[in-house]
Amino acid sequence: MEQSIYLEDKEEFKDGIKAGIPIFMGYFPISLTFGLIAKATGLPGFLAVLMSLTNFTGATQFIGVKMLAQGIGIGNIVLTTFMINARYLLMSFCFANKLKGVLSDKEKPLLAFGVTDEVFVVSMTKEKLETSFTFGAQLISYSGWVLGTLTGVMIADILPASIINSIGIAIYIMFLGLLVPPIINSLKIAIVAGLAMLISSIIYWIPALNDFIGNWRIIITIMFASLMGAIFLPMEEEDNDE
Repeated sequence: MEQSIYLEDKEEFKDGIKAGIPIFMGYFPISLTFGLIAKATGLPGFLAVLMSLTNFTGATQFIGVKMLAQGIGIGNIVLTTFMINARYLLMSFCFANKLKGVLSDKEKPLLAFGVTDEVFVVSMTKEKLETSFTFGAQLISYSGWVLGTLTGVMIADILPASIINSIGIAIYIMFLGLLVPPIINSLKIAIVAGLAMLISSIIYWIPALNDFIGNWRIIITIMFASLMGAIFLPMEEEDNDE
């Protein structure tokens, strides 16, 4: 009986790795860009790789590097990261519910660390989810992110400085790529995004307000735009099905 369970877990793990290969292919070029941008902003290569090894937070790492380059405090960066990644709390609840009875306490920290949007989608599409499948998908995805960062850091030492510095625009292109599809599909999201841009612009272009708020502009923008969206433009169930 124990042998059959072991073989089943092994096959589920392999299936998870196979399902995560497209995620690997998507993460690798993005994290490569992160490695290049990190070097361009003056962050040592080993710290860029260490950030990917210990954080695995995707777009938030780009924001963190830019904030570090601007001299923003660590506390502000940590709080910004927490707010942006708060959605993973809900995803973790879904994982815990679907893996109820098969997820041990020792496995929870590992699974929580590897939760990403793409891994969540791949795992939730399985009718019967096993922890081995999720760990397989997470491992290959995590490998793509770390290896991409390492590759970017190594290439940065070879490419001319002018090319490295020009790559900084990639972060804005990536954010636009993440933002445009939801805006096209949902008027509510478009309004909240526009509101966030308006709030951020008002704070930035009013000197007294900008000096008073300082490095908290991003956090305040996120809080007010999200709050206004939740109060006046709540997402209905049909909105999520669009």
